[in-house]
Amino acid sequence: MQDKTMITKVMAYITRFNEPYTELLVCEHKDYPEAGVQVPAGTVEEGETIEEALYREVKEESGLMDFLSVNKIKTYVYHHESKSQYHERHVFHLEVQEETAERWEYKVNSEGEDAGLIFFYYWVPVGAVPKLAANQHDCINQLFV
Repeated sequence: MQDKTMITKVMAYITRFNEPYTELLVCEHKDYPEAGVQVPAGTVEEGETIEEALYREVKEESGLMDFLSVNKIKTYVYHHESKSQYHERHVFHLEVQEETAERWEYKVNSEGEDAGLIFFYYWVPVGAVPKLAANQHDCINQLFV
């Protein structure tokens, strides 16, 4: 039997300008490479606004906190087949403010389902982004509309 419960999620396309490219921040799980290439994302907790969840998830998963701009791109429903769940995805575009490393490793500092996981982060030119896990690439073409 399929669970039709809607789970509210946030997803962050974090970009930087690195002459001559605009680059997207992507990550991979250190211990679960089969999870594929992803962007920071997560579940909105009870009592939390969409924006609060966005900043919390980005900080918990990547350590980044300062952004030049934050713009909502789209809200849509995604059916996560392997989990038999429906996700209401709130997709945002964030531009980093500070200088960032080319690559880094970050251990999730939270009490949630990702607690203690280690992610490898790196930048990819927006035009060369690989297919992202769980259709996270669905809105990339809307980054600069």
